[in-house]
Amino acid sequence: MLSEAVLVCLALFGFQRGIAFKFADSDCTVTDFGQLSNAVAKCSQLSVKDLTVPAGKSLEINLLKGATLTFEGTIKFDYEEWDGPLVRIGGEDITVIGAPGHVLDGQGALYWDGKGSDGISKPKFFKIDAAYSATFSNINILNCPKHCTSLSNSRDVTVSGWNIDISAGDKTITGSKKEAKNTDGFDVTNVTNLVIKDSVVKNQDDCVAVNQGHAMYFTNLECTGGHGLSLSVGFSTTSVEDNTVTNVTFTDSKVIDSRNAIHIKTHRDAGDGAIKDITYKNIQFDGVLHYGINVEQNYYKGSGKGDPASNIPITNLVIDHVNGSLHSKEAMPVYILCGATGCSDWHWSEVTISGGGEESSCNFEPTGYTC
Repeated sequence: MLSEAVLVCLALFGFQRGIAFKFADSDCTVTDFGQLSNAVAKCSQLSVKDLTVPAGKSLEINLLKGATLTFEGTIKFDYEEWDGPLVRIGGEDITVIGAPGHVLDGQGALYWDGKGSDGISKPKFFKIDAAYSATFSNINILNCPKHCTSLSNSRDVTVSGWNIDISAGDKTITGSKKEAKNTDGFDVTNVTNLVIKDSVVKNQDDCVAVNQGHAMYFTNLECTGGHGLSLSVGFSTTSVEDNTVTNVTFTDSKVIDSRNAIHIKTHRDAGDGAIKDITYKNIQFDGVLHYGINVEQNYYKGSGKGDPASNIPITNLVIDHVNGSLHSKEAMPVYILCGATGCSDWHWSEVTISGGGEESSCNFEPTGYTC
């Protein structure tokens, strides 16, 4: 092992002779939380490896323009009851990748009480915030305390090859006394030009929940144990833009053993907004417990209740080649509850749903489908 003095002499000698020496910058491999801020500020090639994040702290990483971040080994987050997020990443022209065998472990079992957001304070896990022209590839997330991945205030983002696994918190599958809840896979707000593809989500809430944004494409997703592929719109009482979702496509995906396959819900206590140009195509599902397709305009405080409203109209909803099976006697193939002027210009084709013990219920019928 060369001493620091010898390295300095070699470097000076090389400079005088015109010889280039390149020494590895170990400061860009973060293995201790105290290294993080300096590494983020200076490194364009950053690695976070085998790190334990102290309780109540975020892995806050605002990357340099054009930087690459790699997760390696096990990244673990110590327990504390707080809101989080445990990870927040942003930057421009950035690349975030997971090395083979890595895992980000939220230690969710320490929090799970079967009450989700209504129980003890649980941190959200992974937040992509203020990311522009960014790719996030091959990330393994294990045991989220609550919401797993949130994307917000971003544009031109591609997410691919993710594995989000909270199956240990599924009481019906594992028999565990610790039950996870509100473990959304991907929540999306104020994002434009988003692609999420080639990913697996095993959870207990929406696989995907689009709340607000434009131009999104979801493809080759496999969702197990949650609430399906969802739009949930209407979280503002004043802003039309905050209650607007346009140009969203879900395609070539599977939903397994979930509450719903497709779920679109608008919040009747919100201000005005709009859902427009939405497509679900080539969606396969099996073992769905409640609804194959559920569209409801009366969502209020966590569930559909009361009369529907037309404050957030749904226009040009295309459902094409969606088929699958229901698993319980209480399950219903299709449920549509629209406000008086809340639904228009829907086109459905090749929708085939088998099983279940309830007849479909629709107060609005799409072109091409009879309830």
